Amino acid sequence: MKFRDYHVHLEQGPYTIEWIKRFMEEGKKRGIAEIGFSEHGHRFVQAKGLYRSPGFRGQWTTGEAVQNIEEYIEIVEKAKSMGFPVKLGIEMDYIPECEAEIRGFLREYPFDYVLGSIHWIGDFGFDNPEMLDEWNSCDVDETYLKYFDILLRAVESGMFDCIAHPDVIKVFGHRAMGDMSRIYELVAKAMKKMGIFAEVNTAGLRKPAGEMYPSPLMMEYFAAYKVPVMINSDAHRPEDVGRDFDKAIDFVKHYGYESEGVSLTQPENRYVFKG
Repeated sequence: MKFRDYHVHLEQGPYTIEWIKRFMEEGKKRGIAEIGFSEHGHRFVQAKGLYRSPGFRGQWTTGEAVQNIEEYIEIVEKAKSMGFPVKLGIEMDYIPECEAEIRGFLREYPFDYVLGSIHWIGDFGFDNPEMLDEWNSCDVDETYLKYFDILLRAVESGMFDCIAHPDVIKVFGHRAMGDMSRIYELVAKAMKKMGIFAEVNTAGLRKPAGEMYPSPLMMEYFAAYKVPVMINSDAHRPEDVGRDFDKAIDFVKHYGYESEGVSLTQPENRYVFKG
């Protein structure tokens, strides 16, 4: 079976055809027929103001914004013109206070799709290794609630085609002690209403969390509300393209999902609930 991997980052190498070929070659070994590149929005100088903050978030993202989005678009479009099976995407953070500007930014460029993600709770970059010690002084359950409040707002904004790594808040292994069922149900219900994909992201297996995003409990609610899901690797290097897709397929099928269709919005690694 052939698959698509729509969550792949070029940022650790140059924007060249040679670098793109590396991802294609590695993906082919795992049956990946098409790659969607989804650079982080914070990497681009044109998006610098969308992460503004007088605190750590603004400082960190300003330092990260070193790439020109026009060069990114140009190289992916060039690869398309050469017959490479690739898509132009972006992974865009949802920053509540910057929603209007983010919406405008996304409309400016010819993205084939947009992944929505949450990496910031105010100035707390909860998945940033530089802020790992902050977890020692925060209330984990309260932090989870804040994260999912922002996630719900991202879903309801209607700006995104798919929500990436929906419970990435667990990345370093911190788990809420309280029952998250009500929150997960709210998320699943909202995603179904908005027609947004939930990503099944295999990168969690490579992180301290030790499991895919989403968790089994969250997946139960996606299945209950028949939220379509899409399997992606979140590869930041060529050798991770399509990684652990076999485990992800078993995971989604366990909850009653089956593969359906082949198109931009219905790639072969898109699964719909059939129970």
